[in-house]
Amino acid sequence: MASAAHICGVCDLRHVTKLTVSWCPDCDEGFCSGCEEHHSLAKATRHHQTMPIAEYQKLPPDVMQIPLSCTKHDEKFLLYCRDHETPCCGKCVNDGHKKCQEVVDLDDIIKHAKTSSSFEEVEDTLSEVVDNMQKVRKFHQENLRTILENRKSIENEIQKIRLKMNNHLDQIQKKSINEVRTSEENMSLEIKQKMKILDEKEQYFTTYRKKINNIKHHASNFQAFMARKQLETKISAEDAFLKSYDESERSKSIVLNIDAAVENIMTNLKRFGEIVVETKLCDLSLACKKKAQAQMIIPKVQTKSIYDTELKLQQKISTSLTNIRGCCQLPDGRMVLSCFTTKTVIFLKTDGSEDFVVGLPSAVAVAHVKSENAIAVTSYLPDNCIQVIDIAGKKVKKSISLNTVNMNFGIAERQSMLFFCSETSGLKMLNLTDNSVTDISYENIPAFSYVDTFDDNLFYTNFEKNTVTCCNIKGRVKWTFKDTTILKTPFGIAVDNSGNIFVIGGDSCNVVVIEPNGQNCRELLSAKDGLKSPQSLYCERRTNTLLVANGKDNVFKYTIV
Repeated sequence: MASAAHICGVCDLRHVTKLTVSWCPDCDEGFCSGCEEHHSLAKATRHHQTMPIAEYQKLPPDVMQIPLSCTKHDEKFLLYCRDHETPCCGKCVNDGHKKCQEVVDLDDIIKHAKTSSSFEEVEDTLSEVVDNMQKVRKFHQENLRTILENRKSIENEIQKIRLKMNNHLDQIQKKSINEVRTSEENMSLEIKQKMKILDEKEQYFTTYRKKINNIKHHASNFQAFMARKQLETKISAEDAFLKSYDESERSKSIVLNIDAAVENIMTNLKRFGEIVVETKLCDLSLACKKKAQAQMIIPKVQTKSIYDTELKLQQKISTSLTNIRGCCQLPDGRMVLSCFTTKTVIFLKTDGSEDFVVGLPSAVAVAHVKSENAIAVTSYLPDNCIQVIDIAGKKVKKSISLNTVNMNFGIAERQSMLFFCSETSGLKMLNLTDNSVTDISYENIPAFSYVDTFDDNLFYTNFEKNTVTCCNIKGRVKWTFKDTTILKTPFGIAVDNSGNIFVIGGDSCNVVVIEPNGQNCRELLSAKDGLKSPQSLYCERRTNTLLVANGKDNVFKYTIV
């Protein structure tokens, strides 16, 4: 590996510093002018093709860092293992590639590397990737414009609602003010009429009071007597009139009692409406030329018919668990079970013994997340989240909230995407890069629904309808299988390399296999094979292994043959 390409490698070993003028890719070393001449004349290296150091330095840094010899054994690469897609030295073959079927001479692999069509395909793929990135960028730009338009539209809508509310409140205000003024006018008129009567009476008695002296001095006794009697009668009547005021008259005022609806607006109305972020699947129609070329060039792998498919028992694992809701197998052969009763995820060694256990608030179904070397676990109320367990660290590394109302059940992983069944809400997709959740299917699926993925299709069960459904990742249904004579209460589901769908029947107590087109079905396992209330299964496609778990106690490992 070129770590000091500007210094002559030979001179550097002699503790002499000279600048490199040429580079030999075969030796992975640079030479000064003197050493270059010796290199071109030496018998072992005279056929090596050197290049000016300036040309070599045009290579990308990551290419310059590719080692030409084994860093573990410090020997030159001589062979290439097709099984592991890695170059090997002689010692590597003995250490880790004895069982590999295709270990070939490295020279045979690399001699046409520059002239083969592979680089053209890589260039086409790079162009395709750039084009796809531009499409995605354009989609995001359009999405930003849409969001901006949404924001403006919502603001306008809020302003319109506010204007309507203002107009309505203005009308209510006008009506209330008119009512207040009318009440004021009516009460004022009534009080003024009473005051007018009082003024008239007061004026009469004030005038008569002035006449009393005249009556005393100038009227006869008889006249004075009679006048006094008349006056007493009038005074008595007016006194009774005033007493009636004292007993019945009330002070009046105008009071506003705030309507309860208005108080509710002021106390309960917190916002104009709920702002909801809607997520929908988009069809970017990204190019995939290389995949199309591969389909044209590579012969189609012959799929195995369901009538040729058999299961050969490898191992029976006995546990003391009850309510086993999910299972899966890791690439190294270890197995993972989820126990709803104990709220744990149990990791088993290849011999079936316990490796370690991780406790959770709730544990329903499990899926292996290959890109993160982790296990994703769905949960039940009140958490309603997906817990991600780091296998190496043996602990939960993150919890992803889903904001779903009911139980989340079956789960499957594909290219850093988690597909899961949400009770009554349908199929959903969780992007592990940004934790965003997208709706795929809005079918009202029940709890105890399981899902698996193969190519661009999703397969899920519905035990209430006794159906198995195939749809694409955009939710378009391709087919639905139902045959209660052989499959009742379908639970766990898994797909093998041939696209055949293995399904557990809860009430039929069996495992059946359905054709990729959903037309025909065949029973593979039943109660006589040890099944008892089976619920979950998992297909490890790399090793053609099928894991079948009863609801309690036993787990079976089969080879698909």
